[in-house]
Amino acid sequence: MADDNGNPTLVHRGAVGQTEPPDGAHVDRLRALQAFNARLVCMPVDEASYADVVAGARRVIGCDACALFLVDRNSGDLVLKATDGYRGLEPGMRVVVQDTTSMHAQAFSEEYLVHIADVAGLEGLQPLAAGVASALALPIISFRGPVGVFDFGSRKAGAFDAAEIGMCTMLVDQMSYSLENIRLVNELSRSRDAVIRGMALLAEIRDTQIREHLRRMCAYSGYLAGLLADRPGYPEATPQFVDTLARAAALHDVGKVGIPDAILLKPGKLTEAEFAVMKSHTEMGAELLESLIKDYGRYAMIAMGAEVARCHHEKWDGSGYPAGLKGREIPLSARIVAIADVYDALTSRRVYKDAWTHEETARAMIQDAGRHFDPELLEIFLARPGELARIREEN
Repeated sequence: MADDNGNPTLVHRGAVGQTEPPDGAHVDRLRALQAFNARLVCMPVDEASYADVVAGARRVIGCDACALFLVDRNSGDLVLKATDGYRGLEPGMRVVVQDTTSMHAQAFSEEYLVHIADVAGLEGLQPLAAGVASALALPIISFRGPVGVFDFGSRKAGAFDAAEIGMCTMLVDQMSYSLENIRLVNELSRSRDAVIRGMALLAEIRDTQIREHLRRMCAYSGYLAGLLADRPGYPEATPQFVDTLARAAALHDVGKVGIPDAILLKPGKLTEAEFAVMKSHTEMGAELLESLIKDYGRYAMIAMGAEVARCHHEKWDGSGYPAGLKGREIPLSARIVAIADVYDALTSRRVYKDAWTHEETARAMIQDAGRHFDPELLEIFLARPGELARIREEN
């Protein structure tokens, strides 16, 4: 690049989409770009895909490093989501958009590309990391405006000529749709999870300690489900199952919203009639969640929540309720939640009791192995007390 007097410039700023198009020598790379775009369309809509996007972009362009920033709508900062080729940069790093020394902040704020042709001798504006000789920052623009910045870095000065910038621009333009799709789906998922967790808390709002119990119980459930992933005999323990159960477990007692206070909060032993009412919370919870599926469509978390709500009081020997299911007739999700629920209840301090130690809790639960609990699952769950202690500490 050169200024009006013909002198070379170190920094170039320009509107996105106004660069020279690639010439015929780039046909193979255009095909690679087309294949990359096809993969983007089929990419899973989760944050783990960000790393695949960045790695794929680096392969297509052939540069030394790439990085993806997305804006945090709450703070307005740019947050690093993934890198490939940069050392020492961790996802979560933030760039304040008012930072005048950041080429990425400028690209985002002004909605134009920022190109540093040669870092040597440049003062003020800085690339993403040391060792970069030339860099390119392109804003990612969706229908909502700028949503992030994509970074290309090279150890070679002048690596990004007009054709190269054109290729990078085409790639980021295509990428913006997939990244925004991931973002919107994640926002929808978080909103749905918040509503469903609110339902779980509403059901037990009369118990001031329930928020912590639900958080720990979900963590214990996800932990145990994750331990089953590589074990024979548990084909349903997929990563999706583990993730869904870690959220759906919170809905196990959602049916208690329909139980009268006089029964739910009674300090003494329930009468036979009162216990019959209490047991109905399993069916009420399942029916509530199934009505949501009927009205609004099937979501994995709600469907599993209904399964857990109905079956978490079933017992391995068939003496549980509401259906008297036995052994593996009980869904795996409910067998896991039954263990997590009781373990947290026993190891937690309540108004009417002190917290039990892991050893005390393990002894009591092992006595019910094969009666209340799936004996194999219980053995797996209790085998690592250090991990259980860590989960309690973190939740």
